[in-house]
Amino acid sequence: MSNLKGGKRNKWYLILGILFLVYGAYRLYDHLTAEVTDNFGAILAVGFIIFGIYDLFRYFRKV
Repeated sequence: MSNLKGGKRNKWYLILGILFLVYGAYRLYDHLTAEVTDNFGAILAVGFIIFGIYDLFRYFRKV
């Protein structure tokens, strides 16, 4: 399965990857600086970061 359509890369992988990575990093930073925290927030933030990295990997991988 190729991530190229008509010779172009799917830009949604790039856009969503950057958005998920930035949002996850913000959530993790906010979670680490908060006085009262829960584990679910940290797990959710790490999940956003991992999914953002995966989307960026899908955009930049070689065909």
